[in-house]
Amino acid sequence: MKFLPLRELDSINRALVFDTPDCRVVGGVDIYTTKAAGADKKLYKSICETISNRYEADLRLSESLSPPNHGSDSASKYQSAAVYQTLHSPFGPLDQISARRTFAYLIAVLNASHPDYDFSTTLRPSDFRRECNIRPVMNNFNTTLFNLGVNISRELPKMWETIDKEMDLLNCDTYAYSPDDVSNDPYGDEGLIWSTNLFFFNKHKKRVCYLYLRGLSTLNHSPFERSLVGWGGNGRLGSDGWDESEGEDFNDDFIESKSIWGDDNYDDGFFEGMEV
Repeated sequence: MKFLPLRELDSINRALVFDTPDCRVVGGVDIYTTKAAGADKKLYKSICETISNRYEADLRLSESLSPPNHGSDSASKYQSAAVYQTLHSPFGPLDQISARRTFAYLIAVLNASHPDYDFSTTLRPSDFRRECNIRPVMNNFNTTLFNLGVNISRELPKMWETIDKEMDLLNCDTYAYSPDDVSNDPYGDEGLIWSTNLFFFNKHKKRVCYLYLRGLSTLNHSPFERSLVGWGGNGRLGSDGWDESEGEDFNDDFIESKSIWGDDNYDDGFFEGMEV
């Protein structure tokens, strides 16, 4: 992924890092293009292979649990139930290239924002949730800030307007990341109390926006350490990337398993009737 150092986000990122009587809040907005360097292409290929392996494992399991007559309706139901666990995801059926690609984008964004942590070995599609309506997502984020004592109209008056200008939120697919096990969060060892992690993916703009807030225990951060916590993510040095529109390598990484996964039928799934 290629990080976009947008100056318009600087004031937002500064305002999203602050202290409360109960915790240290670290938040930020990162925007990336879906350009892939060599390491990203390897990541996409690895994720594709991992999902394919899970599918095949579920298929073998379902066959082992099926009655001797593999052509019966019961056998088909066993098989369908097991395979469904692998194929069903917030990104759509994982037998489609577009769904696996979206999952890979979010993993790549997390890895880019936290270069010392590898999410590709720990996360599953089920660790994400697709949000069908952007308005409640915005309201919940605003409410979280309000409950933390942030005067949004004064301190973050143009936050959503700025993000919308860069992302066109109405044409984004929105996902929330909320792992059941906080050990899968790089801040888990730093006294993580709570977290909000949102992704806005605009397929046509070829951009992903990562918006997050984390509450960290003040016991885990001395005043000196707090002064070192800058705004936003850890991996802000973008490298020159490879654009999927400029070559075939990206698609080849996913299409190579097409004999298992079949054709792709991408559903844009744009939000309708909402205002930002």
